[in-house]
Amino acid sequence: MKKIIRFLLITFLWSWVFFILAIYSVSDVLDQNTFRSFLFYFFIGIYGPSISAMLVSLMDSKSVFLNLLKKFLNFKIPLKTAFLIIVLPIFFVFTGITIFSLLDGEIGQMEFIGIYTIPAILFAGIYAGPLGEELGWRGLLLPELQNIFSPLKSSLIIGVVWFCWHIPLFWAPVGTLISGNLSFVSVLTYFAIINCLSIIITWLYNQSSNNLWTAILFHLFINAGIALVLFPELTQSANKIHLYSSAGMLIFTFYLLTSRQLLPKKNTRSEYREGVRSPH
Repeated sequence: MKKIIRFLLITFLWSWVFFILAIYSVSDVLDQNTFRSFLFYFFIGIYGPSISAMLVSLMDSKSVFLNLLKKFLNFKIPLKTAFLIIVLPIFFVFTGITIFSLLDGEIGQMEFIGIYTIPAILFAGIYAGPLGEELGWRGLLLPELQNIFSPLKSSLIIGVVWFCWHIPLFWAPVGTLISGNLSFVSVLTYFAIINCLSIIITWLYNQSSNNLWTAILFHLFINAGIALVLFPELTQSANKIHLYSSAGMLIFTFYLLTSRQLLPKKNTRSEYREGVRSPH
């Protein structure tokens, strides 16, 4: 538990200091120069969880630190998990697009030319949240919590922590789906999204025998919202559609809960302590 507390303290201290500096840099005027300063502090802050994970592991021992880094070298994701990493985010976004068409109006024609932009979108997106966060959230925090709690309870704890970590960015020009557009409904929806994603990522992570890249790539595909490239007229409504996609996330999370997919198996905790986890 002390390791978890150290990780959280360093993570929040690092990230919130730089997030606040980022917000302060655009507090007077938002122009090209101040936004450049904002992005500088913002991207440093995003790496708080991963930097904290490395520091805390190094405090533990050199072998623990090296074991954490070795997770980056394991690219063996099961085919079924790889399929879900791609398909689930597309399903969520199409759910959001469907709801948008029902509540807000036309979505425009589907244009497949946008598919060619997907590699560039994914390449640019991986350096933000996925690499900055997942070494911490799923590389260190999730295994530590699952030593103590069930997968579901661990997911919910991370969900609350993950949500709180984003709070300063609510007042930033960008950084979350609800940045600069706060309301009770938007905050509640964002809280639901974060917790649903936390549950889904835990399930995928456990299914893949604790493969860190499962979490990194799923986080990347969620952020990228690649299905939106097929509907160029929806560019200005991307945040709203991502919020609407919470409906799809809730549906899939409900499936995981009702099908008891997040129940720990026998000897789960002892396997975690040994650093080995059998796939579900």
